[in-house]
Amino acid sequence: MATEIPDPHELHTALQTAALRCSERCLYHSAKWAAEMLNSLPPLTLPKEQLLQAYLHPASSSASEAQLELQELSTFLLARSYFDLHEYDRCSFVLERCRSAKAHFLRLYSRYIAGEKRKDEDSEMVLGPLDGAVTGNRELQGILVELEGIFHDRGLADLTEDDSWLLFLYGVVLAKQKNEAQAREILIKSVGLYPYNWAAWQELGATLSTLADLNLILHKLPNNIMTNLFVLSTNQELYQTTDPIHQQLTDLLHLFPRSSWLQTQRALLHYHARDFEEAETIFDALTKSDPHRLDALDHYSNILYVMERRPKLAYIAQLASSTDKFRPETCCVIGNYYSLASEHEKAVMYFRRALTLDRSFLSAWTLMGHEYVEMKNTHAAIEAYRRAVDVNRKDYRAWYGLGLSYEVLEMHYYALFYFQRAAALRPYDPSMWQAMGNCYDRMDRPSDAIKAYKRALISVSPPRSTPISQSNIPTSLTTAPTAARGFDPAIMVAIGQMYEKMRQPKEAAKWMEACLLEEETNGVTPVSGRARMWLARWEFVNENWKRAAELANELCQDGMEVEEAKALVRDLRARLEGERG
Repeated sequence: MATEIPDPHELHTALQTAALRCSERCLYHSAKWAAEMLNSLPPLTLPKEQLLQAYLHPASSSASEAQLELQELSTFLLARSYFDLHEYDRCSFVLERCRSAKAHFLRLYSRYIAGEKRKDEDSEMVLGPLDGAVTGNRELQGILVELEGIFHDRGLADLTEDDSWLLFLYGVVLAKQKNEAQAREILIKSVGLYPYNWAAWQELGATLSTLADLNLILHKLPNNIMTNLFVLSTNQELYQTTDPIHQQLTDLLHLFPRSSWLQTQRALLHYHARDFEEAETIFDALTKSDPHRLDALDHYSNILYVMERRPKLAYIAQLASSTDKFRPETCCVIGNYYSLASEHEKAVMYFRRALTLDRSFLSAWTLMGHEYVEMKNTHAAIEAYRRAVDVNRKDYRAWYGLGLSYEVLEMHYYALFYFQRAAALRPYDPSMWQAMGNCYDRMDRPSDAIKAYKRALISVSPPRSTPISQSNIPTSLTTAPTAARGFDPAIMVAIGQMYEKMRQPKEAAKWMEACLLEEETNGVTPVSGRARMWLARWEFVNENWKRAAELANELCQDGMEVEEAKALVRDLRARLEGERG
């Protein structure tokens, strides 16, 4: 990964050129990203000659290529105008006789976009009978054959910067055809030749499923500031919220002090760490500084939904709607508002609308799955979650949703598989491991359930500060990493119940006792009441009448398990009186 701070003048020129080059090739999102990063740099005065040169000649890296582009300029401008008006087939047709690398890229890219457009049109209704794997981009194979022919004839060793764009498209097509390993190598070659095409980095990131995948390719990436930005983005998408990631982000913000994109990455890091208040504060500032910015607004609405900020969510929905009603982010914000208002049918309608606009919009698939769960439509929820993981395998919420849905259907082996996928993405999220423990329990595998529950106990993040002493936690947990007081009592009771199933009541009793110690932190709860009732019965069976009576009387005073506790007290009283008699 790059560690050198780039020269400000060079970085300014590189981003300016990238915005122009991406725009020329109709990679509009990449052009916007480069332009926003350019404008987030500290003000810089460049010589007029340098500015003019960057503006007039952004397209090529060689004199021969520049000569070809100049000869084909009128044809290219015509084709570009067709592309801008969504006449993709016409654009491709006009460029058939052009020989420059830029024209070649736009011809194939317009074919690719035309195929994507027809695929969406053929898919018809979202989650309808023709949606999903039935339809595909029919242009992919033809584009792939042509690109393979180009790079087979020329080889990958002697390519220039101008070839990076065709390599980018080659990687995109390979990824679409599920050939991710080769796509990854091709995209690495593309960003190595020209690092400032953000679209290529995004496609490369989409081929990485785990942190191990990222670490395997780091040494192949260029020594460029774009590598730092890519690594940060990928870590965020893989839910890495460690201090080094935050420090890397802070360093990048020194370089791009006004970057909305970097601030959004910071907000998402806090969101993944469940620090919703800090994430909300950052998004509030972003909305105030740029009220018409819709990027990542769906994540902001998720935060407001979790925090039950209904008035603010209504304001954000109105703001987004007044900016652009036909952006997927806007539809997701409105859908979240209706979901918070318990109008789930309307929420589904807006999530469907988001997917009609962009079938690859991940948030809409996942959120629609949540709504179908609320509506008790489990099969529709499963299909929505499946589509979400098809779009992005790194979405732990969709894997977790699939697990919960199959658990409702009592298909525990399927549920366990999906919970394991979710836990692999979020290993420090206790709810993932608790779900696995519940699944093992229903599958009558108490030993595996205990392992999962213990992992849930020690997966609390961020780490606690007060260490647990050997005297207040069962010895069976002391082999785990040091955690702290503040364990989830429900998990501790579940572990105790698993030991009871395994006919190890003494071990179960230790966990129930440990659960009672948590009352110092959590107070008396129904969970601690169940633990106290279990211990009272345990002491009763072991003829420890005094201890059993204490526990039962505490239950009566706390108002927990009152009827059973009173019955136990009466039985204990009779036995104690019998002993005295």
